[in-house]
Amino acid sequence: MGTFLLGVAAAYAHTGVVLPWDTSEFDYATAPPDAWKVLDLHVSVVLGILAFCWAYYQAMNSWRVRYGWSEVTGERWRQVCFYLGQFVLFCSLNGPIHHLSDYYLFSGHMIQHLMLNLVWAPLTVLGLPSWLVESALSVRWLRSVSDFFGKLPVKFLAYNGVLYFWHIPYMYDLALREHNWHIVEHLGFMSTSVIAWFGLLCSAPSLPKSHRFSQLLFLFVMTLPMKLLGAIITLADEPIYQGYLKAPRIWGITPMLDQSYGGLLMWLPGGLVIWSSMIYVFVQWIKEERASQASEIAALQASTPGSTP
Repeated sequence: MGTFLLGVAAAYAHTGVVLPWDTSEFDYATAPPDAWKVLDLHVSVVLGILAFCWAYYQAMNSWRVRYGWSEVTGERWRQVCFYLGQFVLFCSLNGPIHHLSDYYLFSGHMIQHLMLNLVWAPLTVLGLPSWLVESALSVRWLRSVSDFFGKLPVKFLAYNGVLYFWHIPYMYDLALREHNWHIVEHLGFMSTSVIAWFGLLCSAPSLPKSHRFSQLLFLFVMTLPMKLLGAIITLADEPIYQGYLKAPRIWGITPMLDQSYGGLLMWLPGGLVIWSSMIYVFVQWIKEERASQASEIAALQASTPGSTP
């Protein structure tokens, strides 16, 4: 629920609720090439991230004690992952990255989307200790949502369905023209990304678990649609998206070169992030196997007369 609310607040950056020095009303179609360098902030994004971080801090500390969720806070590295994820979100929806994405470069837009899908989402999910996930699953409707989207085929279809839908040329250009549709686009990317990573990079005692091999296979298959889409965009012989054709040219990047760069970003770096997640899942699999073997040995020794512990 917190992630959804954060997504709403973050996406509402495009409504123009900004600090006085923001340039969201500026006509970027005729902007000078260096206008993207403006270091502005969107109030809704800043407040949304601060609220999300505050709720996470309270959950990890005072709420954990008050409601008896856990006696210990959990691993420090998870908290680092969570806060790092929110910093990535802050950078992706403010200042230069936001401007490059919305008004100048298709490749800038791909960088923003990769930051949301493949950096913010997994870092946020990694930041959830098992006891916090378990407490959230005690809420009936959240449990129902988790049970439905916890199935690997559903994760695959939800994530890649939204990815491909918003890269249909008409829908992509619509999101560039209409701020409200851009809000919906970001909400879709953020929510389905959390769905894709949830259960793979976090766990809970009552959370249904798929076999680690199935998770590895799922992650491998997840790389294929993005690589295919990236290849289609990279190898296209004419501009697919019209929104950037009249944008000011920066760094000497032509629309076709910009489109190729954006496709390559989806084709190569996007896959590398998922491969990194596969390594994480594989390491967890090894740890679980070793723990299981140690438990079996201990049980065998305990049941054998005269054995020493």
